[in-house]
Amino acid sequence: MTVGRATWGCLGLVVWAVWSVGSGVGLAAELSEAVRAHQYRLQASKALKEKDPQGAIRALEKFEKVASERQWEFRYLYGTLLATYGTTAEHIRKGHDLLIEAVNEIGEEGEPYFSSALEQLSVAETRLEALAEEAKRAELLRAGRIFRGCDACPEMVVVPAGTYMMGSEKGYDDEKPVHQVTFEQPFAVGKYEVTFAEWEACVAGGGCGGYRPDDQGWGRGRRPVINVSWEDAQNYVRWLSEQTGEAYRLLSEAEWEYVARAGATTRYTWGDEIGRNRANCFECGSRWDYKQTAPVGRFAANALGLHDVHGNVREWVTDCWNESYAGAPSDGRAWKSGGCSSRVQRGGSWFYSPRFLRSALRDWNSAGNRYYDYGFRLARTLTP
Repeated sequence: MTVGRATWGCLGLVVWAVWSVGSGVGLAAELSEAVRAHQYRLQASKALKEKDPQGAIRALEKFEKVASERQWEFRYLYGTLLATYGTTAEHIRKGHDLLIEAVNEIGEEGEPYFSSALEQLSVAETRLEALAEEAKRAELLRAGRIFRGCDACPEMVVVPAGTYMMGSEKGYDDEKPVHQVTFEQPFAVGKYEVTFAEWEACVAGGGCGGYRPDDQGWGRGRRPVINVSWEDAQNYVRWLSEQTGEAYRLLSEAEWEYVARAGATTRYTWGDEIGRNRANCFECGSRWDYKQTAPVGRFAANALGLHDVHGNVREWVTDCWNESYAGAPSDGRAWKSGGCSSRVQRGGSWFYSPRFLRSALRDWNSAGNRYYDYGFRLARTLTP
């Protein structure tokens, strides 16, 4: 912790007055000869003179077990140091408790130490509140955390910040140039593609324009919602954001490829070969191949805990279509300029061949188009 002159001046008033031999009320003047000579007191005094509060805390931690004739002075000093310079919640809470004991022993007649101890109590409480907020933020942003924003909300997974190379030198021209993208902050992504059940909750709640997509006779419930346009998907995220007060949205194209790769540099998150029964596509080796969508979550999750990123349905993302990555954002934001009447789709689908399921493969369609392999996945900006 950086300590300025004003802080040390305050500490001098609060601490050194108690410690000073000449004050008449200092700890040293009132302790027994045996305690006064104790090495830990000397170590603490030396640390404070050298502006090393952590050293003083360590010394008093040992000195704590030594009896003194005026315990409130020790509790006051030790509590003040812990409240102001403690580095853990446990230390600060202990300082808070010691200061309460000191206040009770000093009483109002013990000015100026009574008022000073109350001020240090306030410092401890402020720092404890700040640590609680920091812990809350850390939990919110913890990679891999799974949560729902409401009972009807899609299940979300927290994705860590990071950097990757977007695109493919071996792919189509629109997958070039390969470029670095960096995410400064974690964000959340739908564990699954949005399902019919989740869409119908929107309709039942008065959202999504009341539109009920056709399921082609394949079933609803846990199957990914299909026959939805980019504009329909925007209606859903708008409704969900209004219901929860949180920033739900479609993924950016850069976010989509980042989570599809899940740290891999291969064609698919699991390697360069499509394999058998790892996804739903034409010749993927699943029971749904080239027939219909599969219920979400029927295939193994990738390294980030996301299912069905390759195949099943084509997933709308936020971005406008651009024919190459020349000029693309490098910070993971959606690219909102270019051919915005058309929007990007990613991931391939149940009737696409494996080469169209590659992590780097890009596709597009008119923002108002609906089709029986169009679906989407959610993202959410995380704000403590």
